[in-house]
Amino acid sequence: MGHEFFQKGRDGHTHTHFCKHGSEENAELYIVEAIKKGFQQYSFTEHPPLPFELTQTIPNGQWLVDELAMSMNELKDYFKIGKELKEKYQEQIDILVGLEVDFISGMESFTRDLLDSHELEDGLLSVHFLPGKDGWRCVDFSAEDFQDGLVKYYGSVEKVYDAYYEMVEESIEANLGPNKPSRIGHLTLIHKYQDFVRPKDPDYDREHITKILSKVKQNGMELDVNLAGFFQPMCKEIYPPIWVIEEAVKLGIPLVYGSDSHKVEHVGRGYDYFIEIMNQLATKPF
Repeated sequence: MGHEFFQKGRDGHTHTHFCKHGSEENAELYIVEAIKKGFQQYSFTEHPPLPFELTQTIPNGQWLVDELAMSMNELKDYFKIGKELKEKYQEQIDILVGLEVDFISGMESFTRDLLDSHELEDGLLSVHFLPGKDGWRCVDFSAEDFQDGLVKYYGSVEKVYDAYYEMVEESIEANLGPNKPSRIGHLTLIHKYQDFVRPKDPDYDREHITKILSKVKQNGMELDVNLAGFFQPMCKEIYPPIWVIEEAVKLGIPLVYGSDSHKVEHVGRGYDYFIEIMNQLATKPF
């Protein structure tokens, strides 16, 4: 098998100074760093505005939403700056300007309208929110919030995992219009706090993930191989883990490296490890 299942020198999941829970370092500094590290293609995939309905049904709603996503007023500036950087550095790197879109069940019309209003050059479809205690909860906000707002609400971490993967399945099948992102972001994000609380059976979610991979393949989608989890102290595992990546390769699902950079120093993090994994898979007789 060759390397046709991934593209070298590409980072398909990054953020900018528009991300309030990231760094205030300007987006241009990320590009300079990516060029320095030899990337040929770099995608801005910032968090877009979230539905007003979500703001009203989440603990600490407005404050948390302001931390997690751009406002509508910032969206125009984000695309403007992305276009300017794309033109400025076109001889050195191919910049794609897109979004990391949240799938929130029941709020598809908001997401569809957002996508219909903007022409994305790249994009991710991610699940960051689940129904939980006192409203919707962010699955990766903090370990304590995960325990209190989700595990206690569902009754076990296994049931939280089930709810998350059911939402991912729903996102794959959702009608979000012609501009729906074709790549699933950090498939196993729900593992972020696995060293804090995890299923008793380490293979608990294997069947569900395998089912999701089949749907990813059926819908002609890609998979974000997100190195951020490897650097999370309670995870220490990429999103998704290697066994999932291997199954994806067997199915012929395209894989895209994602640094999930929220700071300039994150650009290219774990890329050598990603290439090592890809090279090992390329020698296997699938």
